[in-house]
Amino acid sequence: SSGINADWPLRPGFPQSTSLINRLQKATSCGFNALEVAFPYSWSLDEWQEALTAHPMQVVLINTPLGVNKEPGLASCQNKLTEFMAGVQLGVEYCTALKCSQLHIMAGNEPPYEGQRHIFIHNMRQASDILKKHGIVGLIETISPGTIPGYFLNDPRETLMLVQDICVPNIAFQFDVFHLSMLGETDEQIADLFDGCNLHFIKHVQVAQTPKRNEVNAEGGVDYRKIFKHMISRRYSGYVGLEYTPQDSSDRPCSEETLQFLSEF
Repeated sequence: SSGINADWPLRPGFPQSTSLINRLQKATSCGFNALEVAFPYSWSLDEWQEALTAHPMQVVLINTPLGVNKEPGLASCQNKLTEFMAGVQLGVEYCTALKCSQLHIMAGNEPPYEGQRHIFIHNMRQASDILKKHGIVGLIETISPGTIPGYFLNDPRETLMLVQDICVPNIAFQFDVFHLSMLGETDEQIADLFDGCNLHFIKHVQVAQTPKRNEVNAEGGVDYRKIFKHMISRRYSGYVGLEYTPQDSSDRPCSEETLQFLSEF
């Protein structure tokens, strides 16, 4: 299944004034029935209910909010447990209201310090206890330095090891092919990461072409035909989020014309 990212209109293309209800209308008119939205908190829950009532879609993923100082998450930060847990609680509130079963728990980019890995595992277990009560899966994601410099989770193998070391059934890996490629992973290495027992820990996939984060059929470093074929062969059944910036920077990044590339896959 494929999903569309509702944050698209905030990138070059749609005016920022485009309402939430119009964004969902454009997505459903193009045949999508699911979406992920990094930060849904710009809209009230009443606005979300109105938009989803008018244009029903399954919300499949949201992020925890940024820190009060705009930090990209707090899960790996020292002396921030109270603020971190407040962000998790807000994420749970939105997940519950939007019937979303996955919450991306952002790790942060605080400079390395002694015991950081231990604190991250402790904080994630604290978060998982809350998520479990609401039937929500927490996801962690490897993010490349060009997107978030100094992000704590910058190695996919270490991220997978952390999922295993956190060792709770509702914490899993958010598999972003763009970031893996930007970190230097080849198509073959990306496929290997997807293999075997790793698939047990992968609950969501995101795609975009490197290096400019455009459509997957754009010229770039990833052979998505090979990647998708491999995913199908491994019976991946989760969502694939189209988290990219359209090459067409006109006022129609979500239209039948600009989504024509999907027919190639």
